Amino acid sequence: MWKIIALLSFTTVGLIWGYGFVSWWNLVFNPEVRFAASVSRDIYLDSQDLNTTVLVYQSNVNLETASITSLCDITSSFITQSKWLYFFSVDYTNDPSCDNGNIVLSIWEDTYANTIYSLNLINDVDMYSIYIDFSSDKLREYQKEIDSEIKQYSIYKNYDGSQIIKYYQLFVGQKKYENAVYKNNIINSILSAREERYISPVAWREVPEHANRVPNAGRPYRENYTDGIHHWWDIYTDLNEEVIALDDAIVVRVVDWFQNSDFSRIVYGNDLSLEQELKNLDILRGNQVWIKTMKGEVVFYSHLSFIEGDLEEGEMVKKWDLLGKVWISWVPEEWYDDYHLHFAIMENPYNFLRAGTYDFWDYMAWDWLTRGEHYHEVIESQKTIFE
Repeated sequence: MWKIIALLSFTTVGLIWGYGFVSWWNLVFNPEVRFAASVSRDIYLDSQDLNTTVLVYQSNVNLETASITSLCDITSSFITQSKWLYFFSVDYTNDPSCDNGNIVLSIWEDTYANTIYSLNLINDVDMYSIYIDFSSDKLREYQKEIDSEIKQYSIYKNYDGSQIIKYYQLFVGQKKYENAVYKNNIINSILSAREERYISPVAWREVPEHANRVPNAGRPYRENYTDGIHHWWDIYTDLNEEVIALDDAIVVRVVDWFQNSDFSRIVYGNDLSLEQELKNLDILRGNQVWIKTMKGEVVFYSHLSFIEGDLEEGEMVKKWDLLGKVWISWVPEEWYDDYHLHFAIMENPYNFLRAGTYDFWDYMAWDWLTRGEHYHEVIESQKTIFE
């Protein structure tokens, strides 16, 4: 019996020693490092408070000298450590235009595959691009869901960030609260803007009421290459008069390369497809800027010469911002004086499933505002559209 006991004891000691040796061997020669958790996966690049997060890694080696790297210009720092858990902050302040959320933990030049993680990088333009494609009713419906989040996590809003190891879940709750508030503020700004009417896109000049310069006026001389209908308003101005954003908006298209020779690309015929007619109309517009307003409508500014130098697709503009200047609408003759801003307002169908994904051809094919209305109806509509 004593031999059996001795054997079992020896075996037990051997197993313990062996396990300890293997653990020590793995600790020294087989370091295990992996991503464990993030306080928030969402990074709001345009917010000074929400463009940071805290990441947690599990490791059997000391990570205090490690850093988090990315293709973008981020900063990271070690915060604290508890047993085999290591906490790091990540900050995107230096690179608000970053478009790659992939990150990885590195020690010196060594990176750890198990620490690759992808953060959701969100900027205001992306959020507005989606939300302004919602109808107002849909926005309010979504806002109720966000309000529920705000109430649920409001108990965490005053957490001061101390003792993150002990109060980690408080930090998570606080981030969820702040993220929900941020989204709610953007939705409120859209709904508030929708209560306002557009200003005239040519400062201090009224939107016309002349029957030939408003939507749905006949254009029979264009029936062999368009639908023969005027879709837009024409505001007559002086050459190079400035045109402005009629609402807070996102720039969705800029055309500043137009030449008179482009008119030769117009295709004529009595049985043209809708797509070809739209192409022809696009040529007629010359240099253009398209903006997508807080109402979700897309406004085509046409017949432009100068376009504001740093204006780019995908940027936001404010109401009254300069967009460009008025130019000619056709090949000029010696007597040419037909200077006017030609602008259309295309009506958003508010297809919830397409929110944020509409493209150039979608905007071209949308109905123009007041389509099908008779002259007096158009004039009445203008009173609710413009200040």
